[in-house]
Amino acid sequence: MSARVERRWIVLGQDGRHITLGRAAPPTDEEIAAASEALAAQGLGGWIATLDGSYWDNGRLTLAPVQTIGVATDLNWPAAEAAFEAIRGTAVTPQRRGRVPAPRH
Repeated sequence: MSARVERRWIVLGQDGRHITLGRAAPPTDEEIAAASEALAAQGLGGWIATLDGSYWDNGRLTLAPVQTIGVATDLNWPAAEAAFEAIRGTAVTPQRRGRVPAPRH
């Protein structure tokens, strides 16, 4: 029996910043348009992407670009993935999650 993998739909910016659009279903055309307009208004570009795996478990995730949004000039998916992982890495550290291990004596 295989475990079900969690899927999120996210907006991923070129600089790695990201936000979840939803989990239960793909975003609507209206949600995609709103995200694209918000990025474009700031002169930014990015992607609608899927994120498979548990964000908070510090394990491996799979990111996949679905659609380019915003101002799509000079976007670089591998660089955005690396920036995403760096941001996520700081978010899921034990100290950030309130799970600081007890000191060993």
